[in-house]
Amino acid sequence: MPVDCTGNLTADIIFDCANAPIGGIEQNVVLINKEDIDIAATTVDDTNRILVTNLQLKPGKTGYLFKGIKQSNGKAWELVKKENAPDKFKHTFSGVIFNPTALNKQQADQLSKGAKYVAVVEQVWKGAASADAFEILGYSSGLEITTMTNSSRENDNMIMFELASADGFEETTMPKTFLDGDYAATKTAFTNKFEQDPA
Repeated sequence: MPVDCTGNLTADIIFDCANAPIGGIEQNVVLINKEDIDIAATTVDDTNRILVTNLQLKPGKTGYLFKGIKQSNGKAWELVKKENAPDKFKHTFSGVIFNPTALNKQQADQLSKGAKYVAVVEQVWKGAASADAFEILGYSSGLEITTMTNSSRENDNMIMFELASADGFEETTMPKTFLDGDYAATKTAFTNKFEQDPA
């Protein structure tokens, strides 16, 4: 069944009171170099373009754990109105590097080199049967570094940064939901950082 591109509603929007909304994301996030994702092998549901059912990296590639504490990391998205084109969505991932060690600063420095990234996050709110736990930010256009700050007098000397959709290169959808069969299988792929064996 083809995706409806008319902009017309095709189903009811309901409130599931058994799964009321909860803010926040879980502490650990997986950041992936966008160029390492095998788009041809990644599967988007035929009837719901928001749903990814398999996130496939290229042979020998892996995502990278970005560890947080409490609600130090966050995600956000917003609609971007377009005058003469379909509206798009700006995705943002906010991160905190707690320890400004030489190794962590080396990776932070890499973020400033111009590559694009994808962030996979696990929401605290997971929905019925935890089917909506995981989201993918930056799937189509990627996220790039937009801010990075450090001050010895603020935020306990931590490095604060944001990855976001570049202006004019926003995403065609809100962050995609990622569900690889069920929550357990999806969580395993996430925990393994989507790592692929070499070809």
